[in-house]
Amino acid sequence: MTDALEKIEALVPDFQYVDDDQIVVTIGFAASFYFWGGHTAAKRQALVECIEAFEDVYGSELKWGCDPDSWKTKKLSDKKLPKLRDHVASLDADDCIEWHLSSSDHREEAAEYSISCLTERGWHEGRISQLSFQVPRSHAFDEVHRKRLETLLLLVIEKLAPFHGHAGLAAVSPEQSIPYEGDVFDVATRYRALYIEGAGDLLCAPHGPKSIDWLTVVSDVLAERLGGSQAYADYCRRLGIEPIRHGRTLILRAGDTPEIGPTNESPSQAYIAANTALRPLRDGAYDSMGGGSINGEVRFNRCTSDLWIRRFDQQDVWPPATLIGLGKEPLGKVPSKKVRLKTGERSQHYGRFQRTDTNSPELTLMPGDVAPYWLKLGPHGEYLGRDAVTWELVAEL
Repeated sequence: MTDALEKIEALVPDFQYVDDDQIVVTIGFAASFYFWGGHTAAKRQALVECIEAFEDVYGSELKWGCDPDSWKTKKLSDKKLPKLRDHVASLDADDCIEWHLSSSDHREEAAEYSISCLTERGWHEGRISQLSFQVPRSHAFDEVHRKRLETLLLLVIEKLAPFHGHAGLAAVSPEQSIPYEGDVFDVATRYRALYIEGAGDLLCAPHGPKSIDWLTVVSDVLAERLGGSQAYADYCRRLGIEPIRHGRTLILRAGDTPEIGPTNESPSQAYIAANTALRPLRDGAYDSMGGGSINGEVRFNRCTSDLWIRRFDQQDVWPPATLIGLGKEPLGKVPSKKVRLKTGERSQHYGRFQRTDTNSPELTLMPGDVAPYWLKLGPHGEYLGRDAVTWELVAEL
């Protein structure tokens, strides 16, 4: 066991939640990739190959899946779940592929191994597809397991050419995660570097990445927001991040191994640098990472989601010193004077910006950040071009 993993394992009693002898929240290694064209035959073939590659490596651990028609649990040993390849062949472009396989003993238990996907339909506009999987956290540190994991990650990136994606240590919970959002929020306040999947991640993904992870994937199309893949790679290098070129993407890696980042420790400089590099591409209009509270427990709302997304911008942003008085709306004050930036100019302010032809914030910048282009994309993410725009400061942070 490596020193880094040993430190994480020593914290299991703090981050692992158990209900009726079932683990309902813990830390795993999780990856999510958002890609366009999930309605096309070519991308569906690539998706099937990615899921089959996962099964080739981890299939012996999987115990059940969700029936794609009823979403009811089907044990794999009963052989009543259709083969994914056969199921996909039965669909047309206006159907979606929804698939989930898991290793947990019960559906209400967090899995060590799982994989799921949901694709856009042909008639959708501005909707994107997702492939996600998770494996035990130890796989990021053990030499043999890590090699298999990295091979799988690179395969998925190459075949799906994701618009963006991320992979690293994350808070994981059962397939139906809504009942445990309060526990996930609690864990998030103590571990800054853990990635937290949000209830609205898939809906918001067409607008850009929510945040950074140990590995953050930026497509060539997304990199057009800062002038293209070469210009964006140079931008990252100036900030101390050497992007890894793979397929039609750049991969930002925050250090040699993933971290959980206890909030009582100083934030990792590698994660801070990756966060700075990603900020001009980040979705600045993300709503809430949580659903509604059922029993009054604290969950992510619009305000705390925004604070979490900005957790590496400044050390005192996350966790909040108190939840009392925060409210639900993102924090910020009206600027004392009008501030405008054109694409390519560097910001002198920390705040939310919006295009002068819109009415809602779409971007968060800090001093030194470059104001990006605005991407023009077709209904399924087709790159149509980029516009130089004027950004106006609408809230100071």
